[in-house]
Amino acid sequence: MRKFLWLAVVLLILVAGLPAQDTDKSSTPTTLQGCLQFSKHHYVLTDHSGATHELSGYANKLRPQIGREVEITGKPGVRTVNTTVPGTASSAVLVPVFDVSNVKRLADACQTAAH
Repeated sequence: MRKFLWLAVVLLILVAGLPAQDTDKSSTPTTLQGCLQFSKHHYVLTDHSGATHELSGYANKLRPQIGREVEITGKPGVRTVNTTVPGTASSAVLVPVFDVSNVKRLADACQTAAH
């Protein structure tokens, strides 16, 4: 029982320290273009190569652009997702996200990727 408590405390300390690593403030803003969708409670941009990017932040500006071709400016980051199963030690994973700082509409409808 004592080992379990120590493990739980160590995991909580590690998880508590993760939000400080959410974004790299020193990186230069990046621009992505593609189709904006809302899937499984998250905004997702699918670029012209078919790659998907989960977006973070700026929800009030993203919502009206769902289903449209957009240009997104921001920086790569991560978010912490709690994966703890009830009755077990706490656990979490880091999910890559793109922290949005600006959104610009390029077209009223998404373009289909050429294959």
